[in-house]
Amino acid sequence: MSASRPAADGAPPRRADQRLPSGRHGLSRADVASSQRARIVLALFDAVAEKGYPATTIGDVVDRAEVSRRTFYEHFTSKEACFLAAFDEAVADVGVQLAAVLDPLPKDDWRTRIRQSWRAFLTALAASPTITWSLYVETFSAGPALIERTSAVNAGFAEVFRKLHRLARKQEPAVTELAPEVFDLYIGGTAERIRHCLRTDGAAALPALEDLFVDTLLALFGTPSA
Repeated sequence: MSASRPAADGAPPRRADQRLPSGRHGLSRADVASSQRARIVLALFDAVAEKGYPATTIGDVVDRAEVSRRTFYEHFTSKEACFLAAFDEAVADVGVQLAAVLDPLPKDDWRTRIRQSWRAFLTALAASPTITWSLYVETFSAGPALIERTSAVNAGFAEVFRKLHRLARKQEPAVTELAPEVFDLYIGGTAERIRHCLRTDGAAALPALEDLFVDTLLALFGTPSA
């Protein structure tokens, strides 16, 4: 049985992007604008995950964000512009989480870096179901600009594993030589498996893909599982 779209309450906690209190709050214009923008972005993810990108309207977004249409257009020129910005911010957030995990690791420990990359990435996706659904499922119906963004992110992730492969080859000559395109295929395959998991078992099950993703890459390298 296919899992339903993630519920809006599956989104991450609102933290500082919660609605501002009415009346005098002592916040600067910049603080107010930042809060409004963050609420709009999260509202877009919630609406897109619930209704699908094509059916989502700016009215859906402003209702969820509790801002006016005028406020929306002060931040974004269109629904697509909002989704592009939301996509970039979500990718950047995941990048920060990955860096926090990987930066302390020894640069030459390629096995650990492979496993920890996937562990951190899948954990981040599982923690934000509506964002993950929007990024992995809805981008394909959001137009060529979003598809191009997705391709660029996938290419960047493939390059991470190309570099780890080059490092592995230096340390262990028995590691299989691979064409660069193999890593594009690998990332494409993992992305499709993530989408399958979202549609069937839901975002909470994503961390269980860690062993599959790691073991598949090590098999490509021609090395035993870590």
